[in-house]
Amino acid sequence: MILANYFSRLRNKQASRGPVQRAIARKRAPAPLIAVFLVIAILIGMVGGLGSLPLVMVIGGGTIATLLFFLVDAYGLLLSLFVMTFLIQGTLLYFLGVKSATWVAVGMSMLFFISILMKLTLGTTRRSDAKPSPFGQSVILFTCLFLLCFAATVVLNRPPPLQIVSGIKSYLPMFSVLLAFYWFRWDDEKIERIWNLMLAIALLQLPIVAYQHFFIATERTFDSIVGTFGGTPGAGGNSAILVLFAITMMTYAMARWNVGLMSAKRTGIIVLISIAVILLGEVKAAFLWVPVALFWVLRKRILRNVFAMVGYLIAIAAFMAATWSVYAALYWGKDADKGNTVSEKFEARGGYFFDTKKIDYRTGEISRGASLAIWAQDPQASVVRRTLGYGPAASKPTGVFGPGTIARRYSPLHIDATVVAVMLWEFGIVGAAAYAGMIISAAWVSHRASKAKNLSPQRMAILETCTPMLVITITTLLYNRALVEEPTAQLLLLFTVASVLQIARFGNLEWKRGRVAARSQKMDSDMLSDLQSKLIT
Repeated sequence: MILANYFSRLRNKQASRGPVQRAIARKRAPAPLIAVFLVIAILIGMVGGLGSLPLVMVIGGGTIATLLFFLVDAYGLLLSLFVMTFLIQGTLLYFLGVKSATWVAVGMSMLFFISILMKLTLGTTRRSDAKPSPFGQSVILFTCLFLLCFAATVVLNRPPPLQIVSGIKSYLPMFSVLLAFYWFRWDDEKIERIWNLMLAIALLQLPIVAYQHFFIATERTFDSIVGTFGGTPGAGGNSAILVLFAITMMTYAMARWNVGLMSAKRTGIIVLISIAVILLGEVKAAFLWVPVALFWVLRKRILRNVFAMVGYLIAIAAFMAATWSVYAALYWGKDADKGNTVSEKFEARGGYFFDTKKIDYRTGEISRGASLAIWAQDPQASVVRRTLGYGPAASKPTGVFGPGTIARRYSPLHIDATVVAVMLWEFGIVGAAAYAGMIISAAWVSHRASKAKNLSPQRMAILETCTPMLVITITTLLYNRALVEEPTAQLLLLFTVASVLQIARFGNLEWKRGRVAARSQKMDSDMLSDLQSKLIT
């Protein structure tokens, strides 16, 4: 009897695997696959003897990716994508100087997309038992509009092939996560495991940023404290995304505590670690991001009475004062005392953002406002160019494939200062509106879905995290250009949107009876009464 149960479980386990996994389970490994791995292993040994670290990384990474693709299911590839993006690629770039490290995350996302397409075609992934809800279709409509603009501007402008490859690499790979969560239903346990993995990654940032601060970036280089999110000690990097990630995980911890899924002690530890990362990261936007995120999650507690509101304001004031003091002591130095008037101090601490004439022709750096002003004054812009832009990667000044067409025209100026500027140059007003619409509609869907009466605490915690973070992401469109060139920022955004879409489509949400539903029922009742009176008459 025991043997019968064992073999029955074994057959069920093999039946749930894909065709390649079943072949490997029966035959241990196909002979051609073994031969390929042996050849790659020999190449790694030969290249290793040359002492070329980049070549070893490329060939070794290809071997690992091939193994993962054939031996791991789609969910395993998804977890690998998060590890590769948030941990490995940034570490390779910062500590080992591997400039092509971003291709690690891009390649893993492409493998995941191919796996999802295969499972969609072969039908090996379990779909939802119930019919997906149309709720949340606005997110997909804006997404499809943006992807359509991408294709249309390529056809219209016919950019060089290498520029097209650069554009595809910059924009499309991480959309595989969004499409996978739209096509298929994923178990709540698996989604929770991904969020908890991100929480663990956020906690790992503290020792890394402390080491970077005290032992590597001793000269306090601008944006040089980046954790595992990519950058170099000398030129800086993704400190803003590091801080945004820390705020996201702090918000998630607070949301879990708010619904009873996490103890106050553990939540307090996560909050303190996140604040330490924020203080070491030196991102001025944290003054706005942290109060917005925490207020949204704790709004019901804060608005409960006057004392709770006063307590929240005191806590936020203390956070802002401490953040200002730490930033001034560790990073700003004498610059913190620049200016005599309020306007001069504002200009010294970031008010140059609004200056439409701040252009440095020596270094090529321009302010955010100036990048939009240059686009608005483009002398060669036609109605079509304003509408659909000059093509993907047209405003990219540097990279593996060289500068884009527009970047060469305005060289040496870096006209891609913000996401909005890049979108307007490359995809026009329609493409920029579609991209922003995707994020805004996802925030609205998240807020609407959080009002369903049958949400589990875990789903509620995810939605309560996604809503403020999507709103905050809107501000980054005018803050930097990370969303159009950094895999870390793209994965964080698109996984947030994907989580909202998954709950909206496959959560079988039941809505609370509100004023709209009551008004609709009253109208139906009045119409029925009127019809009955007419029939009686």
